[in-house]
Formats: sequence, C-alpha cells, structure tokens
Amino acid sequence: MTAVGVSRELKSLSKKSYCHKCQVTKRVSELKICSRCQSVKYCSQACQKAHWKIHKPHCKSLEEVKLEAVDESWNNVFASHGHKRTSVLEPVAETLQQQSDRFQAWTDKWKPTILSWAFWAMNIPSSSTPEDRLSKFTFVFELQRRANPPTPEHYFEMHGAEIMHASDLIFLMNHMKRVEVLEQWRQIPRQKDTIQIMIMWKGHIIFFDRLVPNFKDLRQKAGDDPVLRGYDELAKNWVEELRKAIDSADVEYYQQFYARTWGQAALDASITSGSIGMRRAMDEIRAQEAQPSSEVD
Repeated sequence: MTAVGVSRELKSLSKKSYCHKCQVTKRVSELKICSRCQSVKYCSQACQKAHWKIHKPHCKSLEEVKLEAVDESWNNVFASHGHKRTSVLEPVAETLQQQSDRFQAWTDKWKPTILSWAFWAMNIPSSSTPEDRLSKFTFVFELQRRANPPTPEHYFEMHGAEIMHASDLIFLMNHMKRVEVLEQWRQIPRQKDTIQIMIMWKGHIIFFDRLVPNFKDLRQKAGDDPVLRGYDELAKNWVEELRKAIDSADVEYYQQFYARTWGQAALDASITSGSIGMRRAMDEIRAQEAQPSSEVD
C-alpha cells in the first residue's frame, strides 16, 4: 500500500517553526535557538530578552534535565505545558471500538467546553496575537483515563493542552505513525478565521474546527473598546482553568466561568473607562475656566 502524502502546504509548514515570543512563523534557518536548552526559538534578540522571564524557569541544559528527579521533571513539564503525570491504571480491557465509542461519547459531552476554551486561549482580539495564528497553530487537547471514574463525565481527565505549531504537530503525527490523520487534517482549510482543534487519547484522535465569523471585527474593536479586555482575562491561566472545568465533571462549568470572568472584567473596564472619561471632562472644564474671558465693550 502506498503511503498517503501530506499536502504541499503542510510540507512547507513542516520546514518552518515559530518565535516563542511573538509567534511569527519563519523558516527554521531564520530563527535563533536557545543555546542552553536547545529547545525554544526566537526571531530576534529582542524577542529572546522579552521572553526570558517566562522561559528562565524552564531553561535547562540536557545535563541538568538528566539529573532531575522524576517528580521534579514532571512538575517542570506541568509548569511549562500543563501536562499532568499519567496515573498508574489497570490495563484497558475494552476493545478498540469500545474505546473509540467511549472517547467519542465523552468528547460530544465536553465539546462546548473545549470549543470555548480553544477560542479563549487563542485570544484573537489581543494586538499581541499574530493575525495568521489560526492558520498556523492548532489547539491540541490530550486526555488520560481517570482511575475509578464515578460518572461517565469523569471517565477522562486532562493530561495536557497546548497551542501547537503546525510543524510540531506534523512531527508528532509522523512519530506516532498516523499518516492517515495527516491526510484527514490536510482536508481542513487553513484559514485565518478558523480554529483547528485536535483531541487525543492514546492512539485515538478526534479533530474539528470552530469558525470565528467576527474575526476581523474583534481585531478592529480590540484597541478601542475597553470591555473587550475581558478576553485577556479569559485567556489568562487558561490551562489551569480548563483543567478545573474538566475536573469539575460539570459540562456547563464553562458558562459559569465565562459569566464570572467576563462580568468582572467588563465591570472593571467600564469603571476604568468611566473614570477616564470623567477626568477628561473635568480637565476640559478646568482648561476652559483658565482661559481669559472675552468681554464685549
């Protein structure tokens, strides 16, 4: 059987990578790699310096990584990528079809939650988010089976989640020998207004996408409407917040989180905006009063 090849576009992306600060996509040869950890890449020295505070706790040489204790190593992985150490579980006795059916049923229940967090994590309105992010990155959500789940909603727990560049995802799929998944992924149009989402459990993979119909409108309003700062709050600590949602076993948790986070952010923004507007009005009044009055003879 002839192996299915990936599209020309994916082949092109596989030869590229991205800056870990500004996330611009460039050829690997155009990026500078961190000399210590040999892992993250930057498009410029300015981006490297700006990202250092975030990268510093995780920047370790290969020798330092080898000396880490197992627990310390996993804590570092969780801190940088949000991956939870796999629990020691009994072997899965289900057939592959039963596993697939259970995985699909769980995904169907949690799909609104995952769609919401994928949208929030991308933080599209932010001026720091590259406009081509949705066409170059994929929201990857990985599961692991929970020990003794009390309900079907508890059957899986979150192993990790990250926004993965196409080049990393292609490498991962090739490593897993999932050429057929790459072929299916190739059929998905790579557009600037569509979020690609991939959910993984062992060898099982489900992917879907979410259209952002008001993408341009969100980008345009972001710099003007202070209420839209709520998106920054929704994107903050999104890995930990998503884990809380999954651990809650409440498939409607995302609605409560949105109402609480967005409501507070909108209130703070409105108060700030109102205060700024009031100060401007008072400054204008003072300026007018300070001007000499024109008297008519």
